[in-house]
Amino acid sequence: MSEGPDSGGGSGALWSTGTTAAGAAFMFILLRLMAVAHYDWGTAFGLADAVDFGDAVTIAVGTFLGAGPVTAWLLAALVPLTAAGHLRHLREGRPSPSSLLVVAALAAVFAAAVAAFAAWAALAAALVWLAVLVAVDLRDGPSRDLFRPLVARVGLLSLAAVLAASAISDEVWVPRERIALGDREVEGYVIKNGSQFLTVLTAAEREKVILLSREVTSRTELE
Repeated sequence: MSEGPDSGGGSGALWSTGTTAAGAAFMFILLRLMAVAHYDWGTAFGLADAVDFGDAVTIAVGTFLGAGPVTAWLLAALVPLTAAGHLRHLREGRPSPSSLLVVAALAAVFAAAVAAFAAWAALAAALVWLAVLVAVDLRDGPSRDLFRPLVARVGLLSLAAVLAASAISDEVWVPRERIALGDREVEGYVIKNGSQFLTVLTAAEREKVILLSREVTSRTELE
């Protein structure tokens, strides 16, 4: 029985999408480990057994909530691109409810970041950037041909921005804690909370340490 003409192409596209997603998740986790370990190979290797691909969403959310000011500026670049793309679809008579939901969600997160970190400069930059994108898209000319591919490739640009930010920011995806163990204390980030031990990345030295859970007398989250 012969297959339809699109069956091979469909499965190939699905395989390509899955491979790209897996590769992006791998690169994100790898860059996060290297960045929080201050690019010390031994420390990053020591932390590798404490995370897996299933932690990618937790690491991503924790990283971008923890790196608030950096996230605000990242969104200041991406939200206008997404909004400009949605406006272009509306002008062309191709309304997209899913695109509107994405713009609304990103705008809400951006607004929360601006309010939380008083990132008024990022808000001003985003408004100027959006105005430039809309003005250029409304006029014919070489500048329009230059900016349109940016708007059309906002997904790829977002992925590139996320990977770049993950490589630069040393903000750990879990809160900083003061861990008391009898007569001594350790300040760091609990990367893995096991039943018998804690895997901790120290705050100052960025070294991996293993603490026995039975020796921990208290844990205090720090600002």
